[in-house]
Amino acid sequence: MMKLELLIRNSENLGNLSSDDLLKIREVVEALVSSGGLTGVKGGQTIIHFDGDGHFQGIQLSYFPWRRKKGGIQ
Repeated sequence: MMKLELLIRNSENLGNLSSDDLLKIREVVEALVSSGGLTGVKGGQTIIHFDGDGHFQGIQLSYFPWRRKKGGIQ
C-alpha cells in the first residue's frame, strides 16, 4: 500500500471541508489512481462521473491503446 499526501494551496472554492467531504475526495482520488486515470492515459481523456445529486459514480477512460503511426506500413 502507498500513501499519498495532498496539499491544497488554493482553497477559496472549498469552504470548510467536513470529514465526510474529505472521504468523498479520497474516494475519487483513489479511483483515479487505481484505474490509471492519472498516469495511464496518454493522448486521451479521464472523465469523472457524478450523478444528479453530486455523488461520485465512476471513472471513464477514453484513449487508444494502439494506433497506427502516421507514415507507417500501408
